[in-house]
Amino acid sequence: MKKIYTLAAFLSFAALTGCSSFLDQDLKSNVPGPEFYGTAQGYESLRNAAYSSLRSIYGGDPWLFEGGTDLFATGRTSVNVCNLYSNAYTSANDAVATFYTEHYKAISLANELIYWGNDDATRKNVVAQARGLRALYYLNLVQQFGGVPLIKERVSGILESVERASTLDTYNYIISELESIAGGDDLVAEATDGTFNKRAANHYLAKAYLSRGYISNDKQDFVKAISAAEAAGAGQPLTTEYSTLFSNAGEGNSEVLFSVVYGLTTVEDKESGNKQQAHFGSYLNNASDGHKYTSSTLTPTLWMHEVFNSDTDNPSQDKRYEATFMTELRQSYWDFYDESKKDVSPVKYYYCPSWELDNVDSWRAALPSRADAVVIELLPEGKNYNGVVTSYESKMEEDIFGLPCFRKFDDIENGKDVFSTTSSMRDIYLARLAETNLIAAEACIKSDNLSGALKYVNIVRSRANATLAQEGEMNIDYILNERARELAGENHRWADLARTGKLAEYVEKYNPDISTGQITEKFYLRPIPLSAIELNPALKGHQNEGW
Repeated sequence: MKKIYTLAAFLSFAALTGCSSFLDQDLKSNVPGPEFYGTAQGYESLRNAAYSSLRSIYGGDPWLFEGGTDLFATGRTSVNVCNLYSNAYTSANDAVATFYTEHYKAISLANELIYWGNDDATRKNVVAQARGLRALYYLNLVQQFGGVPLIKERVSGILESVERASTLDTYNYIISELESIAGGDDLVAEATDGTFNKRAANHYLAKAYLSRGYISNDKQDFVKAISAAEAAGAGQPLTTEYSTLFSNAGEGNSEVLFSVVYGLTTVEDKESGNKQQAHFGSYLNNASDGHKYTSSTLTPTLWMHEVFNSDTDNPSQDKRYEATFMTELRQSYWDFYDESKKDVSPVKYYYCPSWELDNVDSWRAALPSRADAVVIELLPEGKNYNGVVTSYESKMEEDIFGLPCFRKFDDIENGKDVFSTTSSMRDIYLARLAETNLIAAEACIKSDNLSGALKYVNIVRSRANATLAQEGEMNIDYILNERARELAGENHRWADLARTGKLAEYVEKYNPDISTGQITEKFYLRPIPLSAIELNPALKGHQNEGW
């Protein structure tokens, strides 16, 4: 697959995107100008740098995307303070400031790409890509912060002050941009190499309409979300096995509408990939044991397992559970992926969900390699790796082997060979067709079209071989559960809970870090970072309520 990123381009623009004021693009003599950007090579370098911003946003710790939700909580290592909803979470929080800053750096590069391509007809496709990237960045920002300053053009000097747009005005801008490029001829219809394309534009347009509908209370927003989702491909069957889609072989699949692309030829070294495979599981001891290196934080809650046991009378049917979790830890973690070892490598631990406990004897008898496996019971109270009955929460915090790791993001090439939390070279999926169907389903529920919602939900569940839903089950809770089963760890969960107004309900019920009554109204938006307010005087007096 063609890789559109280059390390050289990424490094060459480090100075350009290192903002010391609100948006500092002071064009000093060492910053490239028309002599460079006027060339094909120079403009391609700028394009590569713009796409590399995606790595900065999605390749590290997903504190704002996945932390502080019902699905993931503190493990052996604590989550960021912003995920704990305590008095220690303030507008000076580092994770919030980083998220905000990295998005504005990315917007700055997108604006550069638009500026240097606007007057050249041969560059209109790249300009449209940049507008799509910029719309995505603003969509991320508005879902986290509400209305934000809208920087729509390249800044040629030092931009000291920009007023904050309202939440609706921010959504209006995002929608107008996505409608324009989705309805025009400048984007390619679809792409599998990480290039922003029309299907991606329609996918994000659908999400923007859906999200705006919760703010505007306008039923037409939900109707338009359905139309945009269908333009992106909602309604089409999902034909790739879930376990195949989430494997090295799944990269470039047509179900993936947009992704952050990685590869050894586009990074500095073998430890300069992303962290996605390192999250969502317990620590598995050191490299000499042949296991993968995990961050041992953002550990799956009990609900992350039990959500597969809801909305069904036969959870064992759902293929996504085994494709999501490494339920059998062999002598080496990676032996699972080696066909010559998978069935003979001794299973050390079997992480058994509640619905399989009655089948342990038959599971053990199926293979000699399972004979001596220790069964870890995924229950509110159950046996741990030492055979001692402990709470699930205690297992989350155990030093080693406490709970199963996510395997859906495993990189069986460089991620296997290099013992590092940042060695994965797997692409990060940002938009895929299963989510497009679930966006359409949610919009159908909000527009009182339950039969339509059922159609889209069952497209997703059919691929998983899960029990098909019934029309009477269609409500927002069902959608949130289905999004958890299908999209866990894919950078959506916090925004899903905040959008639907379910953040407090779900997190207080399922996240052991959080107490009842702890999540007040103010936590449905992030604070505008103190550092941003200090650099942008127009933000003073316009902090989100309660912060």
